[in-house]
Amino acid sequence: MRITQFYVWPAQPPAGEKAMLCYGVENASSVRLDPPVDRVWPAMSRCLEIVPARPVTYTLTAERDHDRVSQSLTVKPGPPQVKIIEVSINTLEVKRGERVTVCYKAKNAVSVTIRPGFWINPHGPDLGCVWHQPAASTTYTVVATGAGGAVDTEKVTARVK
Repeated sequence: MRITQFYVWPAQPPAGEKAMLCYGVENASSVRLDPPVDRVWPAMSRCLEIVPARPVTYTLTAERDHDRVSQSLTVKPGPPQVKIIEVSINTLEVKRGERVTVCYKAKNAVSVTIRPGFWINPHGPDLGCVWHQPAASTTYTVVATGAGGAVDTEKVTARVK
């Protein structure tokens, strides 16, 4: 009897995001997982969905008669995934020199930039707006950066007629 596999994919899932906890055993009559996630049973390959919000150590125990084997692994979630939820622009076509307003809503960002443009206060990592007076058709780029350095980018273009 032995544990043939015991792992989490991805190895460092973003906090609060789904990950797969997978195991496999040979010649076991019973299997136990602590802390419990779902029902488990002897299988060559089986995966369970987990959503770790903080570090947790799982222990898989396989038994047959009086024999027992255990293996542990610790899941250390990474920073939550940064996501731009919405980018809006007040108009897609403007006359030269008219004012354009570009706004965003973001989740799990530590900083957000919009280029080009000038901030309309207040603004922060969750939401904000810029204004700009384009002389020619202009593409505005919104970049949200998360705690782990991951970025999400969206673009929107205002056409000058």
